[in-house]
Amino acid sequence: MRNPTLTKALSAYASANSAALPPLVAVVRLYETAAAHLHQARDAARDGRFDAHFQAMDRAITILLGLDSLLKLDKGGDVAATLRRFYRSLVRQAGLAAARRDPVAATEAIIRQLSFMTKAWQTIAAERGAVPSSTGASAKGSHASVIGRSMDHARGGLFG
Repeated sequence: MRNPTLTKALSAYASANSAALPPLVAVVRLYETAAAHLHQARDAARDGRFDAHFQAMDRAITILLGLDSLLKLDKGGDVAATLRRFYRSLVRQAGLAAARRDPVAATEAIIRQLSFMTKAWQTIAAERGAVPSSTGASAKGSHASVIGRSMDHARGGLFG
């Protein structure tokens, strides 16, 4: 029997990857979509709308679980293992955000972490000739180059 959360996560990935999107573009779009849900969750918590906070957080968690489930640890090596820890840490933080004394601050902390990685993936996509999103944001720095070099080493086999 398949886990319903995993099924939703895989569906989110398939949806983002439809129309033959390059994998890097799909990853960037998933990060951006998860971030949009986190912003909605933060705003809902700020307004005291905790049902909406939970729903938006659940959508972000679903995307993160989908990304985690598609990692190929045997091909991605240390980078895939690092991404797995990153996704699972964000999922854990997101699951506890509403219970924090300040759920807005807790959600903003998750947004900051995800933003850092989103910029890294946007840079990698741009360096490889993919147009990741309409935002066109780019980040220069060691985080992007380390992931990029590691992906080259793993022959791009981080995701299924």
